[in-house]
Amino acid sequence: MKLLTGISGIRAEGLISRLMGMNDHSQPEAQKALIKLQKIGPSVIPALIETLANANRDQTMSFVDLLTRLLTPKTLNHYRKALSHENNRILQGIAWVLSSAKTYDPNQLIELLTEDSISKTTLLQILSAHKDKLDGRKLIAFAYELDPDEKEACMKIVSEIANEALLPELIARVSGKDPLVRMHVINILSRYPSHDVQIALQGQLSDGSKIVRQAALTALAKMSENTDVKLLCGLLKDSDSGVRDKAVDVIIRVKHPDTLKYLIEPLKDEHESSRRSAVEVLNAIIDADSIKVLLDILKDDDWWVRSRATDALATIGGTRVIEAVVPLIKDQDEDIRRTAVEILLGINRRQDLGEDKARIHNYLIEATQDKDWWVRERAADALGEMGDTKALPALVDMLDGPGQSIPAVLRAVANIGDSKVVNKILPLINHDDKAVKIETIQTLARLSSASTAEVVTQVLQSLTASNDHDLREAAMNGLADLDNRFSATMVAQNARAAQLVEPAKTLLVDVAEAQRRLEKPKPSIVLDITTLKEGDMIEGRYKMVRKVGKGAFGTVLLVEDSVVEEPLVLKFLNKNIASDEDVVKRFIHELRYSRKITHKNVIRIYDFLSLGGLYAISMEYFPSSTLSKLVANKKPVAVDVALRIGRDVCTGMTVAHQTGIVHRDLKPANVLINEAGLVKVVDFGVAAARTTGDTQLTKTGFVIGSPKYMAPEQILGKDIDHRADIYSLGVILYELLTGKPPYADGDHMSVMYQHVQGKAPAVNKANKKVSAEVAEIVTKAMAIDKTQRFQSMAELRYAIEEQLAKP
Repeated sequence: MKLLTGISGIRAEGLISRLMGMNDHSQPEAQKALIKLQKIGPSVIPALIETLANANRDQTMSFVDLLTRLLTPKTLNHYRKALSHENNRILQGIAWVLSSAKTYDPNQLIELLTEDSISKTTLLQILSAHKDKLDGRKLIAFAYELDPDEKEACMKIVSEIANEALLPELIARVSGKDPLVRMHVINILSRYPSHDVQIALQGQLSDGSKIVRQAALTALAKMSENTDVKLLCGLLKDSDSGVRDKAVDVIIRVKHPDTLKYLIEPLKDEHESSRRSAVEVLNAIIDADSIKVLLDILKDDDWWVRSRATDALATIGGTRVIEAVVPLIKDQDEDIRRTAVEILLGINRRQDLGEDKARIHNYLIEATQDKDWWVRERAADALGEMGDTKALPALVDMLDGPGQSIPAVLRAVANIGDSKVVNKILPLINHDDKAVKIETIQTLARLSSASTAEVVTQVLQSLTASNDHDLREAAMNGLADLDNRFSATMVAQNARAAQLVEPAKTLLVDVAEAQRRLEKPKPSIVLDITTLKEGDMIEGRYKMVRKVGKGAFGTVLLVEDSVVEEPLVLKFLNKNIASDEDVVKRFIHELRYSRKITHKNVIRIYDFLSLGGLYAISMEYFPSSTLSKLVANKKPVAVDVALRIGRDVCTGMTVAHQTGIVHRDLKPANVLINEAGLVKVVDFGVAAARTTGDTQLTKTGFVIGSPKYMAPEQILGKDIDHRADIYSLGVILYELLTGKPPYADGDHMSVMYQHVQGKAPAVNKANKKVSAEVAEIVTKAMAIDKTQRFQSMAELRYAIEEQLAKP
């Protein structure tokens, strides 16, 4: 393309050609040629620009210098056009010229940001070199047309040139159409803590974009004075976790005196995430006076709203919350006192208390002397759950108090499990209150040791002749429990169980030793159970017989223990579960208790072992089939068969609950029955894979608790206790009596929702052979509100036995 014409054009072409033939433009001849080109004037600019495509480094530098000297407002258009050139060397050269030249208005380049043919990155680099001369208003206006990365670079320039004179424009732009631009505008405004800026920023806390809300929060955090804490607390209910977390940080930093007042709504919110965020704030700001104000406000709400708030405080309340709540168990206001105890009861169930647990324990012991019977009973419940024998003197003293509290005290004493108090409990067998007598019978049966079993047996035998049906039944059940524990058969089984424990491999040792064994390096060659064949030996002791099955938690093998020459079951944990140290620790913690369950209606757990780099539970072998097979044809079983199965499950679960174990996954697949009709409950150890307050999903991705049999409180992620198992057994009975579970239609989420709604038709509506009385038992066991269910497996068993006794 010919870019030059006329005599001057011919001269310019000759000069450019000569210069392209010179490698060193610092020589006098080259310098003279460059001066002559400059004198020719602007007409040489297009040719010089094209020459950049083939110039070497030294030539490029001299041509760029010449182009810079030729750049004026009148010649700027040549350079603007060159910014869209396809040749990268030319583009770089022109960018160099435009970045270094001081002889033009760079604002005339801003409008090029809308040109598709021009590199926005190059243009923004040029503009950045002249930021002191740029018009911030104009730059912001064109930023909206850019791609995200270019937009960010553009707004960075705006940020660098922004001053107070630009504030009106920035405030006007804070509510513009582009979230990314608004975010950058907000970041700039955060440097100017004026009243107008604060008002503008607070208006963005409800913006539809989470990045805008987060930016506004971050900005307001830098200007804590006069911040609208009501708006900030409202963000604790935000759908985005990042916004909630940022809101928590800002609210704590602001330390507004009205914070507590506006925390009430998120603390009562239906979403657990909002409640947790509110408690995180409380963990940082709460004290005894303020939490009393909080509880005083909460007491006027519906019980379920109060329950949400107190659950949240109990579940994640930190040391400050604990310190604030503890003194309130002595408050003059009965409602405050009771709510404080409820919170402490929830806190007491946590595993992360450390030194706080001892302090709570001491305050609860003091609460056993409270003038309010409700507080006394809840304190006794909590002390029973804690299981510390230091509470026994205070609990024993309560046995001399009003009769209405004695059953709760006896349950607490039984949970602590010290047989030394049997002699102090025996006199209560003559108490005037029938409820006290029945609870005394149950407690004596639970606490009896080998040395007291004979005396307790004689006392209970005398009651089997009572005219009162309930006392007779309680005495007979107590005697059955004693026989299960101290009969010659059971003593022999206990001795055999001791032989099945392998000291060198077990993890069911004290916490420090278990931790040491968990930290031992795994063997270089890990046992591959998928390759095991009949007759193969595991660790030189267990001979492979056959694979029994495989589930979500592990693979089950039937083996023969060569030491005692008896079959047993090894359940190996899947690798993704065994690799989670927290889960393994919870298994160890719970299995220490699970293996204490010694009853004919429960599959006995012998040990938790480390074998060949894997973890395995060793347990009793029981030739049988599951209830799942019994209901596989979706037809109801005979009413008396269903009731006998329910009774036996109740009996086994009563012993488990007395040990402090909640199954959490009671379902037909976990109930075994042999040809003789003997029923055994299995898989208590699986409950260790979750902790109190977790949702039904573990972090390894497995569902704990089968949706078809899961209690509503478990579905909602609330604290659960033994009454969740009662609900699950109610569902099993429903299925046995009707041929299908009450809620089985739809996916998992749909089934869980149906459990929470609780609208299953009565059993006798689905099966006319079921009496109204039996249907009522199932309905009560499946009550949505756990306080409306049977309150113990023993109570449910009595109700079932009454129906079995009918002709």
